[in-house]
Amino acid sequence: MNELANHLQTLEETLLTTEVRQSTERLRELLTDDFFEIGSSGRLLYQDWDQTTLQLDPIEAELSEFTLHPLTEGHVLVTYRLVQPVLNRETRRSSIWVFVDGRWKMRFHQGTVVPKEAT
Repeated sequence: MNELANHLQTLEETLLTTEVRQSTERLRELLTDDFFEIGSSGRLLYQDWDQTTLQLDPIEAELSEFTLHPLTEGHVLVTYRLVQPVLNRETRRSSIWVFVDGRWKMRFHQGTVVPKEAT
């Protein structure tokens, strides 16, 4: 289980890099065709994303408290804390990863802002 947790944390950290966020090809490798996100704003994002043009905005963040929660064979939920120093913001994040075509891909992601009084 630790090996899988380490692997998925590495994938999550990879998705935070500008290089990957700005590469449609790399995003296709890491996201399922039906990927979607509920952003920290509460908006539904990427529901109908076009795999030929998707690029994500650059982000500067530090990931911590990564935890793996198995759901079924081939499906896991991960949760973690993300601190964005430039934005002076902390969020709690969750992602569902699925094992398809011999690799782990993210199907769902959600970010929830942690209010200052809750930190």
